[in-house]
Amino acid sequence: MADRVDITVLVDNYVDIFLSSTAHAKYPTPGKASRVWGEQGLSLWVEVWDRGKVLRILYDFGRSAQVLLHNARLLDIDITTADFVVLSHAHADHYGGLSRVLKMTADSCRFVVHRGACGIKRFVKHEESVVGPWGITKRLLKTFQPRVIMSDGLTALGYDTYVSGEIERRTDFEKGMPNAFLKERGALVHDRIADDQALFIELDPNRIVVVTGCAHAGVVNTLLHAQGLFPARTMYALVGGFHLNNADERQMGETVRYLRSLDVEYIAGLHCTGYHAQKAMMDQFKERWIPGTVGTRITLASKFQTMSIDQNSKPDSQG
Repeated sequence: MADRVDITVLVDNYVDIFLSSTAHAKYPTPGKASRVWGEQGLSLWVEVWDRGKVLRILYDFGRSAQVLLHNARLLDIDITTADFVVLSHAHADHYGGLSRVLKMTADSCRFVVHRGACGIKRFVKHEESVVGPWGITKRLLKTFQPRVIMSDGLTALGYDTYVSGEIERRTDFEKGMPNAFLKERGALVHDRIADDQALFIELDPNRIVVVTGCAHAGVVNTLLHAQGLFPARTMYALVGGFHLNNADERQMGETVRYLRSLDVEYIAGLHCTGYHAQKAMMDQFKERWIPGTVGTRITLASKFQTMSIDQNSKPDSQG
């Protein structure tokens, strides 16, 4: 089991260098980190530690390689050391820097992607306008084929870390993204975003950390999926995009109720969670809520280990 998980926000919609660090979240301070850039997108650097060794995962790639690499450099994150790069789903604000990252990383670094993300044309409708097409090209996959892992179901990365694969839709109040469409046989049809997938990390024998890209399947559905796969585990932390920016009153209420029923210890809603949803959840969860911004480093430690978020040295990597 992992004994610590560190999550650094490389790309997010927001920049704030004046937040006060806590035991679980270290924030960028004025100085070099003042130059980080915000962008409508998401990328997370995830380090999973186990007895002095580390598994490094780049989860999503922002909207552009320019912002991702700029922020990584200022935050002293070396993307080339990634063991895995994982795509949550094929929307442009999550795969924008993917091609550049694949060219930068070693042949031993595997690219984990859901089959449903590949070779499709996606569109988003905004009133009278249509944005798109978006999608991962088959040509890109062919170029890096020896490194590709298709995560059609639960996919183990090692260190008790998993990519969820497709998440089952169970709730009736999580409607997905109504204005998302796919092109099929020349016509636009509603897009379920079936490639939506999360990271599940077992932190000590009892607890799970859940990391989401946009949670298009729904935050509650994502946690229900994790519960079904790990029935003896407590949902310890939820970090990522929750896509509650257009949630109605019922969805917000049911989501908050479910998170309370699970007694989730720490919650950090990033990117597409939305300002109003973030405010509502901050009010509801108080000290359990971790504000997110570019450069935030969230540290979640096993209850069997003394936690430190500001290390002076790092153990040897996985190798």
